[in-house]
Amino acid sequence: MKLERQDAALYMSANWRFELPATLEDALMKGITLYFVTEVEINQERWYVYNQRVAQAERHVRLFYQPLTRRWRVNISPQPFNVSGLGMSLGQSYDSIDEAMGAVHRLVQFRIANAADYNPDAKQTISINFKLDLKQLPRPLQIGAAGQSDWNISFSKTQRLELTP
Repeated sequence: MKLERQDAALYMSANWRFELPATLEDALMKGITLYFVTEVEINQERWYVYNQRVAQAERHVRLFYQPLTRRWRVNISPQPFNVSGLGMSLGQSYDSIDEAMGAVHRLVQFRIANAADYNPDAKQTISINFKLDLKQLPRPLQIGAAGQSDWNISFSKTQRLELTP
């Protein structure tokens, strides 16, 4: 994970490493769309009261298979995807699931905060959560996926906010 300050913003680059379970790959081949979300939060530590949230950012990724063209599609958006399909997102097609998962794993120049939010003199921490968003799955799958470990892809990390020069 790399944090850097450019112009008037803080950016994060990272590369998540995880294997997609066979159950999820099978669901994708059957036309189920998977949604992943990355949540980033910067907090300033305070000794007298709860930590203060300084900044928050989200990145939503939609992964699905198009059987007619035999292509994998990845859409990236700063907000959750609507059922209607309206909204703005960046989409790209891939020939294989490995290439598409590479786009899901990769986080490049993700804007997480304004530069004014970063105070080098204060103790600030950054919390990163990455997960498979079960809330955006079809209802029958939400119920069935609740107790299965294959559908639980998530990890989080919290560390002191230090920028690379």
